[in-house]
Amino acid sequence: LPPLDSGGRFRHDPDYEVSNFTVRKSDETGTLRYTLTAKTLVHYPDTEGSDVQQPKVVFLKPGQPPVSLAADWAKLNSDASVVKLYRNVTLVRAATADRETLVGTAPDLTILPDAETAHTDSPVQLVQGQSWLKGKGLDVDNATMTYTLRSRVTGEFQPHKH
Repeated sequence: LPPLDSGGRFRHDPDYEVSNFTVRKSDETGTLRYTLTAKTLVHYPDTEGSDVQQPKVVFLKPGQPPVSLAADWAKLNSDASVVKLYRNVTLVRAATADRETLVGTAPDLTILPDAETAHTDSPVQLVQGQSWLKGKGLDVDNATMTYTLRSRVTGEFQPHKH
């Protein structure tokens, strides 16, 4: 028999915890692309993944309103290229001079921060002013500022007030 591993590499035990942190990602020109903040991060060496409490990702794009994605908790893969949000997920695109704030809610959402995309197969609700849409499944592309509901879409649009 092989010797027992007493170091804990194969157990799902945390090896470190970080509180109240912010990660900033810039492009090659030094322009800030997004931030990831959270209350706590607990890292697990067996999976190289992390559990995060109260995560918030904010996409920043010159000339575009910021887009925030937040939840009660998340799982990050080893390099934070995949952020899986869970429980009370909210998406908020800030208001502009000609558009009201857009608020989305879902039970879960997977973010690919470097690709500036997010998606879910779960039920979603989007509200902008007095207008709303509900559907199952959502694809978000922050680069093009598009939000696509996949199926079972219902909604009501109110005229835009000038």
